[in-house]
Amino acid sequence: YVGLDALADQEVATAVGNSMFADLVSVCGKLYKHGVDGPSPRRPYRLPTISLHADEFNELMGDEFIPLINKGGGAGLQVTAYTQTWSDLEARLESRPKAGQVIGNFNTLVMFRVKELATAALLTDQLPIVETTELMLVSSSQDSSQPGSGVEFTSRNEDRISVSRGPMIAPSDIVALPKGQAFVLMQGGQLWKVRMPLPAKERDARLPQDLRAMAQAMRHAYATAEHWWSEYQG
Repeated sequence: YVGLDALADQEVATAVGNSMFADLVSVCGKLYKHGVDGPSPRRPYRLPTISLHADEFNELMGDEFIPLINKGGGAGLQVTAYTQTWSDLEARLESRPKAGQVIGNFNTLVMFRVKELATAALLTDQLPIVETTELMLVSSSQDSSQPGSGVEFTSRNEDRISVSRGPMIAPSDIVALPKGQAFVLMQGGQLWKVRMPLPAKERDARLPQDLRAMAQAMRHAYATAEHWWSEYQG
C-alpha cells in the first residue's frame, strides 16, 4: 500500500508515483524476459500474479504508465485503475491519442453513475446497434352509411408490431444510474448490469471502526518486501 497524499502535495505525489511506475516497468521487463527464477533454460517461465490497484490514477499517470498497461500483462501484471471522468485522463496526459491508448488496453470496463456524457460514451460507443420491437394497439369504429342495412356501426381492433434500430443503452442511462449500480463490459464485449451492496457498519463485525484501526491491522498482517534485493545476489 502506497499513500502518496496527492491532495496535499500534488507535485511530490506525481514525482514519487511516476518514479514508482518507472521502476515497476523495469521489473516487469525482467519478469517478461526471465520470469521469477531469473535466466534459466526452463520453458515456459514462471510468472507471478501481481495485482496493481491505482486509485485516482490520473493524478499519477505519466508516460511511464503507458508501457505498464500496454505490455505488463506479459509479466503477470493485472492493473485495476479508478478515475472519475474521461477528461481527467486527457488533461493529465495532454493528449487525446495517449488517453485513448491507455483506455484501449483495459479489457474490462466497470462504469458507475457519471455526470460527463463523454465518459458515459466510452461504454455506450462500444455497444452494438440492436433491433427492438414495438407493439401498438389500434382501435377504431365507423358509423354505417346505409341506414336500412341493419348495421349501425363497424369496429376494428389491431395489434401492430414495428421493428426499429437503436443503441442498446444511451449515455443518459448511465447518468441516471442509482447509487451502487453499474454497467460492466467484459469478456469480449458482454454487457452486464450489476448491483453492489453497500456495506452497513452496524451489521459487519469485521469492518474496521476507522482508518486508524485499518492502518493498525495492515501493520500487523501485511508482509513487506524490504529485502527483495537479496534474491538477486548470487
